[in-house]
Amino acid sequence: MKKKLYDLRIKKLEIQSYNCLKITLTNDSEYTANLSSEFSQLFCYPKNFDEWMKAKINDGAYAIEWKCGFDIHFDQIIGLSLQQGVAS
Repeated sequence: MKKKLYDLRIKKLEIQSYNCLKITLTNDSEYTANLSSEFSQLFCYPKNFDEWMKAKINDGAYAIEWKCGFDIHFDQIIGLSLQQGVAS
């Protein structure tokens, strides 16, 4: 049975570089996205690589969050990844 998007959760997070991350979902699909173009102007966006490295999967495993207050849900990461042509 194929899982629906709302049944999935983030299984793994990899920091690629500042602004870029890769997530693996519970169905083993992987998505890589560069968040800088869409989100970097937000006040709470991580300001440097040290802040970026503090990313973690939230308690519900549906978002990535940072201590600075920025968070992004996995469906937003999927959308950016598909738009940027780097989904696998």
